[in-house]
Amino acid sequence: MALNARAAQPKHFDIVYPQIQPGGDVHAAFALAVLDLAMKAANADYTVRQAKVVMERGRALAELVNGDTIDLHWTSMDDQAERGLNVVHIPIHRGLIGYRVFIIRKDRQPDFDRINSLDDLKALTAGQGLGWIDTEIMRRAGLNVQTSTYETLFTMTQGGRVDYFPRGVIEAFAELDARKHVVPDLVVENRLLLLYRSDFLFYVARGQKELAATIEQGFTAAYRDGSYMKLFNSHPYIQNPLRQANLAGRKIIGLDNPYLSEADRRIPGEYWMH
Repeated sequence: MALNARAAQPKHFDIVYPQIQPGGDVHAAFALAVLDLAMKAANADYTVRQAKVVMERGRALAELVNGDTIDLHWTSMDDQAERGLNVVHIPIHRGLIGYRVFIIRKDRQPDFDRINSLDDLKALTAGQGLGWIDTEIMRRAGLNVQTSTYETLFTMTQGGRVDYFPRGVIEAFAELDARKHVVPDLVVENRLLLLYRSDFLFYVARGQKELAATIEQGFTAAYRDGSYMKLFNSHPYIQNPLRQANLAGRKIIGLDNPYLSEADRRIPGEYWMH
């Protein structure tokens, strides 16, 4: 009887995710809310905590493949990065990471008022992170990109060492709000939108196939029962920037993303914003 009772208990998942930068991560709240929604929809028992170690994207992905320090990371879809890992092919933010607005110095807005095409944008220099797939997408399109660490990119933009720092629309406003005393001259540029197919996926460690299957099962169920869209349509991390950004009034500069895996390309249209 005791053995049967133990077997009937759901498996417990102890999930550890990386610290992307020191201190508070303004981006974690929505991804963790989606994770919670998915795990509950799958009737899974779990705990989640942040690793003590700060990891840039490349290190976090390497740890998922080779290490045992973390179990889960949410980051941009990328054919190369997905190999060897268990990836949940449902975009966490409905594609909003690929809706890129620019962090700029506020006195530079007149320069961006003159930008109307990809060719115009090629005259300026963007800042992007080390190991980000966005860097490769932009360079492949012919744009000038300088790379540095995430936190340094804000001071580089503030100091005029790069002209603009493209961020997902849901990232930019929260990031500036968190750093207004450090980089007070930075704002979100008000009329352009760089647009390409991209979003964050849940990347799960090589040895955690059951965890990936559980997240995927629950995430799919949360879409079907409407609970994911209820979260998306009410969560301040999504809705506040959408209100601030005036996406409908922006000039779109579209880019191709040649770095999608075949599984990324097969993601159903219902999972994307249109």
